[in-house]
Amino acid sequence: MSPRSEEFVSSARERLAGARAALAAGHPELATSAAYYAMLYAARAALSERDRYAKTHAGVWHLFAQTFVKGNSFDALLYRQARRAEEDRLKGDYEAASVSSGLATEHVAAASRFIDAVVAMVGADK
Repeated sequence: MSPRSEEFVSSARERLAGARAALAAGHPELATSAAYYAMLYAARAALSERDRYAKTHAGVWHLFAQTFVKGNSFDALLYRQARRAEEDRLKGDYEAASVSSGLATEHVAAASRFIDAVVAMVGADK
């Protein structure tokens, strides 16, 4: 794995740890936001391995879908879970909408699986 991709994976894991801590502290909106960013950084790591980069969140997800999901290199369900976490993060961050602890728990678990899947796909050591 390239050094840049390793940086992205490290950031993804840090965000995941933050998501778990926020969830444990009873802050589901913060947990959802951190889980989403964990998946975003993992997606950026995968794209970095293909020398593909995007400046926006939408651009990252579009490139990720084109590069990995449509080619069946990455689980489409995990991709959809990342996009769902993005929707819930946006509602929580910009509309002050509540996120249930159950839903936040799902997002944190999905983020963990997403990171593991990206690391496995790009062939890096955990």
